[in-house]
Amino acid sequence: MNISKKWQAAAAGAIALALVGGGASAANAAPGDPINPQPEGSAAAGSKGGFFLFDGNTGEPADSDGTRSYAKDETIIGSASATNVDAEINAAATRPVTGATTFTGVYAFISEKNSTDLMGGINTWNAYHVDAAAGPNGGTLQPSLTLESFVDGPGGIADDIAAGGTYWYGIAYTNLNGVQVAGAVYREITIEPGTGNYTVTPSVLEGAAPVDVIEEAELVGAELGSAEPAVDTTVVPIAGGTANANKTLNVGVYAAGARIDLGTVTLDADGNGSVDVAGEGLAANAAHKLFLYELDGEGDEILVGWDAFTLTATLPPNQDTTDLSVEVTNSGKFALVAPAAQSIDLGDVRRNRVSAPVDLGAVTVFDDRDVLSGWNLNITSSAFTGPGATTVEASALGYAPVGTTLFPGITAGAPKLAGEGTFGVLAEGAPGSATGEFEGAVVDTELTFKAPINAAKGVHNAVLTLDLVSK
Repeated sequence: MNISKKWQAAAAGAIALALVGGGASAANAAPGDPINPQPEGSAAAGSKGGFFLFDGNTGEPADSDGTRSYAKDETIIGSASATNVDAEINAAATRPVTGATTFTGVYAFISEKNSTDLMGGINTWNAYHVDAAAGPNGGTLQPSLTLESFVDGPGGIADDIAAGGTYWYGIAYTNLNGVQVAGAVYREITIEPGTGNYTVTPSVLEGAAPVDVIEEAELVGAELGSAEPAVDTTVVPIAGGTANANKTLNVGVYAAGARIDLGTVTLDADGNGSVDVAGEGLAANAAHKLFLYELDGEGDEILVGWDAFTLTATLPPNQDTTDLSVEVTNSGKFALVAPAAQSIDLGDVRRNRVSAPVDLGAVTVFDDRDVLSGWNLNITSSAFTGPGATTVEASALGYAPVGTTLFPGITAGAPKLAGEGTFGVLAEGAPGSATGEFEGAVVDTELTFKAPINAAKGVHNAVLTLDLVSK
């Protein structure tokens, strides 16, 4: 398996080391940047932007089209830029993936294509690995996206390679030891069953910007009529004059140097109209500039007129605020409750045959500890003693776990055939999983016995042991 190393641009001298705030998915997106978030109906709908793939050995761009096939062990790293391998994903201070939400862990992950599996973190992802490498701007620098590096999870990447299919593949920022996702950026990946060869669907990118856009410095002269809104309203009146009567024009605002596009407005027969700036983040008691423009056949913006306005706000009436707090507690309980039956009769069985299944009975595990490190419920058996000091090896016992009450991250173990294999895990709790104090995880199992072809006639006895072990 290849584990990618951080590629240094200086090693080949082909790509400039441009550390500029880390990325393509920033507030001022440019043509060619992934749309943030990815639009509904796209392959990675809802992704907080996108990322680009690079060859981990050379640092050269690797995903210029969506038809390229990658090998599962091909060394691949990620970047927020299509041309700069050092552009950090989710760099400070804009944090285009997580915004104002803080996070404590960074993972590369593969999940089913739905928000429930995506947001469940390590409890619901198919496969993942930790990526803690931060760049100089506090973002994720050159994360490893080599398919074989996704080794953690219920079956690691091996299960998805065996099954093939289409998944989400990306970088997630998490809290609570990886089980709570603060934000994620991802692409669609299609894996060929068995081989692990895969393709990556391109992100939806920003389109080309107009050839000529209106800059704030151009807003001199050409004023409109009064654009002063009333107190405690966000509706800005527009007096375009009779020259603009019945026209549908584009509307923009410059606020604190930033441009905000507000769509279009249709003026009436007197050239009057209005636009609501609610939700656009415009500060109260500060001057802003509203402007109207048209587009020519080439996409250039032609200024029609502009005016300054100020939002005047007072405290909303009949409103009060109250701080809320709550403290989550736990019992510290970590316990195993075994079946009530202390003796189980597996019935009669002919030599070289397997007995009918017999239920062990409900086994309950409680995990409500301070640190949810996970656990294994192991099952073992002694050898069977028979008539005349004869014995039958413990492997003659088989079991098939069945989870009857499970919680996220808690799974029943694999079965063992009677007469074959070795004893293992009856049930398992992944790190971060819990049951709470009162309702435990319940698992039962069907026990079987394969009588050796030379087994002594008569009753055989053994001791079955269950061990609850913390990870």
